[in-house]
Amino acid sequence: MRSNQVGNKSPCRATDVCAVICTRNRPAQLQRALTSLMEQTLAPSEVMVVDNAPKDDITKRMVENEFPTVRYVQELTPGLSRARNRSLRESRYKIIAFIDDDAVADPDWVVAIQAVFDENPTIAVCTGKVRALSLETAGQLLFEANGGFERGNSRIRLPRDIQKRLSGLPAPLIAWSISVGTGCSLAVRREKIIEIGGFDEMLGMGAAIPGSEDLDIIWRTLKAGAEVVYEPGVQAAHEHRRELAAAVYQILEYNRVLIAWLTKVVAMEHGPEKFWALMFLLWRLMKPGVRLGRRVLGQDPLPSGILLRLWWNGWRGLQAFSAAQQPTLPQASGKKE
Repeated sequence: MRSNQVGNKSPCRATDVCAVICTRNRPAQLQRALTSLMEQTLAPSEVMVVDNAPKDDITKRMVENEFPTVRYVQELTPGLSRARNRSLRESRYKIIAFIDDDAVADPDWVVAIQAVFDENPTIAVCTGKVRALSLETAGQLLFEANGGFERGNSRIRLPRDIQKRLSGLPAPLIAWSISVGTGCSLAVRREKIIEIGGFDEMLGMGAAIPGSEDLDIIWRTLKAGAEVVYEPGVQAAHEHRRELAAAVYQILEYNRVLIAWLTKVVAMEHGPEKFWALMFLLWRLMKPGVRLGRRVLGQDPLPSGILLRLWWNGWRGLQAFSAAQQPTLPQASGKKE
């Protein structure tokens, strides 16, 4: 039996970084992600696995047997945001660095994260460059062609870099907030995120709106006056869905959930932020139509049929936020009183 110890290969240990993997019923992928954390050039202060509503104890046994120094925590209520918030409560370290269970951290991932947060106490969120782990199947190639998770090789620091151009055009802060990385590799200053209320538990995989909790925390961090840094030196690789149908579904769902989250922002904001959020929401609703025109010219990677579904799914997203706010009625017992 293999025994992985945090810091086996690392003479130094980060002083303030707790590396967290939130997982659910994917022990093989989790094993790979944990191995990447064991091989860091600067070992994290702590490695934590938050097992979210597991259907069995396979993950628990794997972690305990193969990674005895890793802290295992079980969060019984489903939802990625609930799992993330559980890690905020459980850890005592200043920086919580999230890596998805289907991702792999590069060896310098922790040291790069530590360096970003050491720069300035006003930095509350750090995202990084996430490339494709492999591009072998039609599904993986399509997801990457549609944009993937990479966000370029230039550092972005918000809000100070809002004057820069996004895709060649000036853009409001709300547009920047969805363009500086992904929750797949996301580090936060624990105290600041707790201060703004943690991750929204209505959002995230397993919740009423299955995603966009990462975009939401970035936006709310900026609204609170803190800074968000996209640092391309913080590198990881993500395993995209292999099957074409699964990749298409993921692309469609990302768009639906994005629209749902933007609807939330429009509903919650006031003044100029509300106006710009509404303008950006309208643009995102129209964007699949613009992409259809590009497809006719051979300039878009998605087939027309998928773009039509993307358009329809976006409009469905308008209803998702309202539906998520509706209280769940108790199930009838079937018994007469």
